[in-house]
Amino acid sequence: MSDEHNIRSLIDEELGRVGIKPVSIQIRTFPGEVIAIIEVDRDYELALKAASNLDSKIENGFVTIRQIKAVAAKRPVGQQVKSVNDERVAALTRLLSERSRTSESQPSLRYIQDVNERLNLAISPRHHLVFGRRGVGKTALLLEAKRVLEVDGAHVLWVNLQPLRSLPAIHAFLTVALRICDLVLGWYGASSSASHGTEVARSIRAAIEQKFLSSNAENGDVARIVPLLQQVCNRFCTQSNQSIYVFLDDIHYLASSDVPKFLDLIHGITRDNPVWLKIAGIQHQTRWFIPNPPTGLQNGHDATIINLDVTLERPEKAKDFLENVLRGYVEECKALPLSNVLSASALERLVLASGGVPRDFLTLCAASIQTARQRPNAQTVGVQDVNNAAGIAGKTKLQELEDDAAATSGRSAVLVSTLNLLQQFLLTDQQITFFRIDFRDKENHSAEYRVLQALADLRLLHLINNSLSDPHEAGQRSEVYLLDLSQYSGYRLKQRLYVLDFERGHMVLKRTRSSEPVRAGDTVLKLVSLLRRAPILELKLLTSDAVAATDV
Repeated sequence: MSDEHNIRSLIDEELGRVGIKPVSIQIRTFPGEVIAIIEVDRDYELALKAASNLDSKIENGFVTIRQIKAVAAKRPVGQQVKSVNDERVAALTRLLSERSRTSESQPSLRYIQDVNERLNLAISPRHHLVFGRRGVGKTALLLEAKRVLEVDGAHVLWVNLQPLRSLPAIHAFLTVALRICDLVLGWYGASSSASHGTEVARSIRAAIEQKFLSSNAENGDVARIVPLLQQVCNRFCTQSNQSIYVFLDDIHYLASSDVPKFLDLIHGITRDNPVWLKIAGIQHQTRWFIPNPPTGLQNGHDATIINLDVTLERPEKAKDFLENVLRGYVEECKALPLSNVLSASALERLVLASGGVPRDFLTLCAASIQTARQRPNAQTVGVQDVNNAAGIAGKTKLQELEDDAAATSGRSAVLVSTLNLLQQFLLTDQQITFFRIDFRDKENHSAEYRVLQALADLRLLHLINNSLSDPHEAGQRSEVYLLDLSQYSGYRLKQRLYVLDFERGHMVLKRTRSSEPVRAGDTVLKLVSLLRRAPILELKLLTSDAVAATDV
């Protein structure tokens, strides 16, 4: 038995025969060997016996069983949660903390299909660049696409590029090339046909490994490998009658200047082949194409961009999506109803505090529950619990800023300095939490604008309107950005800040520690009026930092 789909069917049949429902099944193919990793949360000893039977039924196969903790309610299903101190809410907090980040070994608890059907795009035979801020679900989308394609029988290869961040472009390419050879050889080794293909692939793999280990590998030497590996993939896809999908996650970790060359080499392998690239990263930290000479993947011609950002431009839409994601975790722990865990106002504050980013939403939810549980006689999570959790999360975001900017030396210092300038302008000078960028200004100061976009990618700024008209000048428009709650939650008790908030399904403007009435943006015209109160930030204020960012 060599086909991965058939192996999964055999495992399901064997486990089902003894009444075991696995949490997950992972199949790893290597030259001459197939490893199946089965995760169970109960009946571990019984699963071990089933694994022994499976070892003999899978050709060159080895089955390993992993026991994971079961997240189950200890109380009857029908009994409702009374407060955040319920043991099921504690289980919810642990699950949110453990499963908010996805990886190949730990996919999403439950994939939520979005209305734009991006999953259907991601599994289509086309090269894709999947962009979005950190935590919006890039990895989750790729993993779900990988799962669907595996079920359909396609050959898939997953490469996390973060471990390759210190390698130059050619060595990063050689690493992926070796993985592609291993994929090919793994299939040939489990198949009784194509012995010539095996020898050719093995020979090219040896040449690639020699280049990788060489201290003086040059671009020309590596480029000569591309047509050879292209032919190997062509023969392999023809003989196996299946496509190859190569998933490259977190490409922004590679040095920005190296990415076009890296993608150009990978792209060469796919020419005239049913080999498709699915690449995920942070857009404003990634340079995927240079025009002269044409190098990399050109948007529209070579690849299509899938944008995953769920922004605060439509907060009610973001709330529906994020609440749907959260309910999957709540139902898993049977911590129902959700309204007895989170107050309605706290849920809306979580949407605002997360900027619409799913991972931030889930981790902030867990932190907010932990904060509420520390209050005497707490019933549900409140707005202040979310504020406190957001303030603590701000430190984590600054650390992530350092990590994400590491691909460009010195860039993190520039971003931190720019963030400090924004805080001074908004919180001290203007006493407000949102601002506008004039369209003409961003064109005239493109370097400064790119720095702002980098902060938005890092969820320290959030876009809330991408084209706001000017009331006094026809045709003049601006973008509106909101400073992340983590950057001013500590100020709210000290200063009379004008803050944009999300309440009862729409944006509102209010002033902290003031008797001024709340202004609701519950119609399009009212919301436009509120956003026009934002001060214009002149990008020249950031010029010295932007120049420094360009220099590095």
